[in-house]
Amino acid sequence: MKAVFTFLILISGIALHAQTRISGTIKNYNGEIISGANVVLVNTYDGTSTDSLGRFKFTTSETGKQLLRFTAVGFKTDSIWINLEGKEIVLALQLKQAINELNVITISAGTLETGDSKKGSVLSSLDIATTAGAVADIVAALQTLPGTAQAFGENGLFVRGGSGAETQTYFDGLLVKNPFGSQLPDMNSRSRFSPFIFKGTTFSSGGYSTQYGQALSSALLMESKDLPEKTTTEFSILSVGLSAAHTQKMKNSSLAIGGNYYNLKPNYAVIKQNVNWQKEPVDIQGSLQYKWKPSKSGILKVYGQYNNTQVALLTGSDTNPTHVTNTNNTYYANATYLDYLSSTWKIQGGVSYSNAKENGTVSINNYYRHSNLLQGRFTLSHYLNKRSLLRMGGEAYHSNRLEGWNNLSRGFGDNLQAGFAEGEFYFGDAVVARIGLRSEHTSYINNWNIAPRASLAFKAGKRGQLSLAYGTFYQNPDDSYLTQSKNLSPEKADHYILNYQYLNDKITFRVETYYKKYSQLTKYDFMGYVSSFGVYNYQNLNNGGSGYARGFDVFFRDKKTIPAGDYWISYSFLDTKRDFRNYPVQATPPFAAKHTLNIVYKQYIPYIKSEIGTTYSFSSGRTYYNPNNTGFLADKTKNFNNLSLNVSYITRVFKQFAVVYASATNLPGFKNVYGYNYSPNGENRTAILPAAKRNIFLGLLVTIGDDTFNH
Repeated sequence: MKAVFTFLILISGIALHAQTRISGTIKNYNGEIISGANVVLVNTYDGTSTDSLGRFKFTTSETGKQLLRFTAVGFKTDSIWINLEGKEIVLALQLKQAINELNVITISAGTLETGDSKKGSVLSSLDIATTAGAVADIVAALQTLPGTAQAFGENGLFVRGGSGAETQTYFDGLLVKNPFGSQLPDMNSRSRFSPFIFKGTTFSSGGYSTQYGQALSSALLMESKDLPEKTTTEFSILSVGLSAAHTQKMKNSSLAIGGNYYNLKPNYAVIKQNVNWQKEPVDIQGSLQYKWKPSKSGILKVYGQYNNTQVALLTGSDTNPTHVTNTNNTYYANATYLDYLSSTWKIQGGVSYSNAKENGTVSINNYYRHSNLLQGRFTLSHYLNKRSLLRMGGEAYHSNRLEGWNNLSRGFGDNLQAGFAEGEFYFGDAVVARIGLRSEHTSYINNWNIAPRASLAFKAGKRGQLSLAYGTFYQNPDDSYLTQSKNLSPEKADHYILNYQYLNDKITFRVETYYKKYSQLTKYDFMGYVSSFGVYNYQNLNNGGSGYARGFDVFFRDKKTIPAGDYWISYSFLDTKRDFRNYPVQATPPFAAKHTLNIVYKQYIPYIKSEIGTTYSFSSGRTYYNPNNTGFLADKTKNFNNLSLNVSYITRVFKQFAVVYASATNLPGFKNVYGYNYSPNGENRTAILPAAKRNIFLGLLVTIGDDTFNH
């Protein structure tokens, strides 16, 4: 018994000797106490919380070097290494306030928050795929946001009175020369890229960063996904064709191969068409993606895509129709690399190449347009602290264009170099400023330009902020002009933007007013009204054009109030006139509507595993050219209305995740008119109508190995 008693005393003595008392206080960087903070030794059960005076104390039997972690709601987690030797440890700890994404000040003028990013307008791939009427087209979904307009007879994303050519598309920071399908008479084409390959799509309606140029109105930034988590196989059976893709996930890399075949003839045989098709559109597409992570912070992305489209139709007035055919072959490839050299330095670089070949006929005449673009880009960023940074970089383009009409041909080649630098500076938590400069040189027209840009944002209450932005933007004249003259200068636009934004939990409200001044727009002499396709001869090309666009946008999105519901409302007012192309006076162009309204609603119904979405779109009448009216573009169409609906049902096919999808546009059958085509003598006119009064799209999407889609 005595031996046992002695043993217990020895054991208790050892235990008492090994106990270490840890105490101290936790405050913020302003010296204010933090109550309720948690303090714990990592990988142990030893720890405590601070009291009302910010004090803590506890004991531990652990020994040696240990990591002590301390956390508090609203503050960044922090930790320190301590050495436990049985001696009391007294600490004075500090926690830095966390950046609450709802409270953080950001550069928001010219951008719109609709998704998870707080830096711009982000529509996730799911947002785009489930927006009624968009039918998984990125640009069609963006047309439900304020500042944009419905595209009727021309390709492109039309922003705040700008033409479709004034918005440029960037894929991982690299310019995409041909983001749309072929331009067909009085019709717009879909974007070439699937939304499912992107993390999100950031849309700037003006005042964007100096990193991007050659866009007078807007930048559409698409950032591709990183390394996938799983190996998956996907296929789709659609009312317009077939699609399939496979992604192979390796240890630190992945390879994805996909292909689509679309033939609209069976679909158009069922749905009555307003277009006199001679050959319904047929599209073949193939894509390849390779991604590799050579290190924890670095990633290489390689993407390639091929498109082939064939189509033929009759267009123009009913009394004098024109037979048009078009075959388009487009190649696009890019490779980008991103890495962190240290905790404060980041590098990004990439190269891209695009090639587009269009061949066709207009009546008995043959035409072709061939163009390509090679780009290299490098960016270096230095983080001054957790938020402020300096960014600088440069890029170079080589582009050329060759076009022909029967036996005649012409073309040009150009080299463009650009450099940019900007800083984003945070002054506490209430003010942020971004100031930058971009310079470009174009060899073909031998022109230098310098474009300053600046943005400033202030906190306005707990959830609100006020933002201002100014910028100068340049864009080279259209390739069709440069093939005929090198005595031109870049077109110019100055942006002035004032914005108020309110962000709460899943609720966004913003109102923005702007003024855009155009100068050096391209003008020419041409009798009549130029269509948006074909090859034309222009006389007296010059930079004597000018114009303006002013207005305001309102946006409200609510993902909180209705359980499992999401809706947004956008309204835009636009006052714009311009003197460009062959306009005899300043006039409102046909692609600009004074009033635009979009209401988008989505509702998920868990009981039947379905989502129902609806979109109502309205825009006031647009101008059109009437040769019988002495007033230029003085006639207007009636108002445009559209109500679309889609339904997505989640199910299993052969025990694999699947979605059954149905979409219908213009359910009420509104009789929309986009404009009119007149006979050469002006006596007869034919209404320009949508390709079909209603469009119906059906699809079955199946993925093997995951419950998401990558393509």
